Amino acid sequence: MFAANPIRRLIAIAVIPCVALAAVPCGVATAGEVRVKNGAVFRGRSTPLETLNLGPKKPNPGPVPIYPMIMVDSPLKRYFVPIRQVEVDNKDELSRFEGFKLPQQKRPGSGRLLAAIQAYPERVEPFDEYGRRTVTFRLSDGEHNVIQGVKVITPEYLGVMALNFNWEGAIATSSVPPEQLDRMLRKITKPNSPEARLKLARFYIQASLYPQAERELASIEMDFPELVSRVAETRVFLTEDQARQMLSDLKRRYAAGQQQFVYELSKKFPTKNVDPTILRDVREITASYEAAQARIDLAKAKLGDLQALVKNATYVKEIAPLRAELVEKLNHSNLERLDAFLLHADDPLQKPEDRLALAFSGWVVGSSNAVTDLDQALKFCQARYLVLDYLRTAFDAEAERKALFAKLEALEGVGPERIAQMLPLLPPALETTAVAPGDPVRIVVAARKDRPATAYWLSLPIEYHTAHSYPLIIALHGERGNPQQELQGFWGGTAGQQGQSQRHGYIVIAPEYVTDAAKNKGYDFSPESHQIVLDSLRDALLRYSIDANRVFLAGHDMGGDATWDMGLAHPHLFAGIVPINGKIDHYAPSYLENGKQLSIFTISGELDQELRSANEGSLMKMMQNNFDLVYAEYCGAGPEPFYSEIHSLFDWMSRLRRGPPPKEIKVRTLRECDTSFWWLEFSGIPENMKGINWANAKQQALHPLTVTAKITPANIIRVDAKAASHRIWLPRGDGLVDFDKRLKVEINAKQRWNDFVKPDLAAMLDHVRLHGDRQLLYWGVLEFGK
Repeated sequence: MFAANPIRRLIAIAVIPCVALAAVPCGVATAGEVRVKNGAVFRGRSTPLETLNLGPKKPNPGPVPIYPMIMVDSPLKRYFVPIRQVEVDNKDELSRFEGFKLPQQKRPGSGRLLAAIQAYPERVEPFDEYGRRTVTFRLSDGEHNVIQGVKVITPEYLGVMALNFNWEGAIATSSVPPEQLDRMLRKITKPNSPEARLKLARFYIQASLYPQAERELASIEMDFPELVSRVAETRVFLTEDQARQMLSDLKRRYAAGQQQFVYELSKKFPTKNVDPTILRDVREITASYEAAQARIDLAKAKLGDLQALVKNATYVKEIAPLRAELVEKLNHSNLERLDAFLLHADDPLQKPEDRLALAFSGWVVGSSNAVTDLDQALKFCQARYLVLDYLRTAFDAEAERKALFAKLEALEGVGPERIAQMLPLLPPALETTAVAPGDPVRIVVAARKDRPATAYWLSLPIEYHTAHSYPLIIALHGERGNPQQELQGFWGGTAGQQGQSQRHGYIVIAPEYVTDAAKNKGYDFSPESHQIVLDSLRDALLRYSIDANRVFLAGHDMGGDATWDMGLAHPHLFAGIVPINGKIDHYAPSYLENGKQLSIFTISGELDQELRSANEGSLMKMMQNNFDLVYAEYCGAGPEPFYSEIHSLFDWMSRLRRGPPPKEIKVRTLRECDTSFWWLEFSGIPENMKGINWANAKQQALHPLTVTAKITPANIIRVDAKAASHRIWLPRGDGLVDFDKRLKVEINAKQRWNDFVKPDLAAMLDHVRLHGDRQLLYWGVLEFGK
């Protein structure tokens, strides 16, 4: 499912004499935690570092060293983060975990050092009761069998060594099937020792293997009746730990729009031996749902009562379909739009028409913008339908858009301000057939005159509703996988077995991004691949309820290469990127500066030496320049899917939002497809800065086009870009374009505009239509040729 790049990973394992390299061990214990500025926490020993090169260091007789990063080290993995991103470095000892040691015996000839692993294992056998398994790698010279033996088992990791090579590493306990763990643990646990059996039960609790813990406690109770009180004490810890995890899951799912699911679970929540504060929080969740449901029922009833009091036949005719839509679509996620209506629903001083106006206008533009004029509220509703029709027009339907826009302009009191309030609350513009959560479905993006039809696969979270705004993951598959496998195997799961994206409330799409020309070569860094991903994103934004400020780009292997390439080429589209086993290659090293506002979480294996060597220089630059970067490196590992990092990834993503448009832009480009950044677009870059022949072994030094743009406090936009044409979208907000003042535009030190600008509804709608983004709005546009 997840494959290594056959082009860049020809040699999968380097086996060399032990004396040739000094292995750098990972941490031997977890002792502290580091919290970075976005709130993510990483556990382990923290050590300031000068460089990512962890080999032996010579004494430095020079000036005081500079430490641009911190390494957070544990037996399983290392995290590297820029030191200026660290908020708290807590070195206190953490709670002690139960651990078990397994005896292992080295085989003859095991002095050979396993120095590099650069391909996925061909076969992985299960662990036997002695903690041993064989992992097979297929190399150019045949198969190599690495016999692994488990040295230690803790709730967080298994310490593993090679019995026929010189190698040590670790794997996450959560990645080992429970039945294999149980086999190993019972082999080294004395069945007649009550202390050993209780230790085993505590281990299962700490590893969050609650059914196994309960079975073990029940077995201890039967085998050792005299330990009833100690078993009861341990069962209290089990119940409380399980209750805390259940509560955390309930809160996360409630925030993700899964209120009905959470409500049903909250009513079945265990109460025996559970901390009263946990039960209080659960009761609050239950009460919150029931209170919201009561308000929904009340709103529906009041709408019916008030409609019955309206005597004007014209009003009744217009109100009926609006009320029917509101009653059908009203749920917990959009109930707040009716706050003003519910506040005044029984106000005898207001006419029924006025109170209905609060409901219909609040439904369209939000409760805080609701009005009491029914005629105006009905115009808002008309405008809403016109806007939706406008956004769903075909690219070549210019005449249709002009007719729709003329009708929109004719609506009195509906201008850019009202449409800006309306756009984030719109339902998806493109209609689609119903999709069951967890069932992968293929969505075809229609062809256009200038490009063929493309497609992407999609997975929705449980209780998907158009009233809730969901974060999005764009998942790019590896060489031997496909979009559907990437979608289900790592992120989404299935309808029968929920993946993490369903549990956390994320929509996932997996574009068919590899072009026909590159089918046998892998990702080719082409503009066509970029356009496929951008078209898939636009279509998903218009077709589903997605928060454009929480879009994440992720990929494995060649998909990781593409994630670096596309993420740095289009940083304004993403809240973060997740390259897994991804190489910073081709254009990406020249584009690093483009990612200054981008959050990055990249993962690889310690022994994927080719990848580490290729990325080290670029990662160091990002560390030194204080990027919002997390680099996770798994100890003793080569390229893997790294599914054990999935919980950390979702915790990290949950804390991120795309920032507002910057006042200043500084970017680099080498391709015509990489010429749009936030509010600046340009085209016609110099010929000597594009058309790179990457197949040329003697490739000349790259000279990317550097583009700068700035909005000054004096309401001047200055652009420095050697391009043939420029388009400037006008953002409004703190420190951006002030529409009450004269605006000046200077391009390459030449004044191109000096006049007032007015909010332009057509420009606002066209930007949403072209990009699908209803969160980041632009209030006008200026275009300049040579």
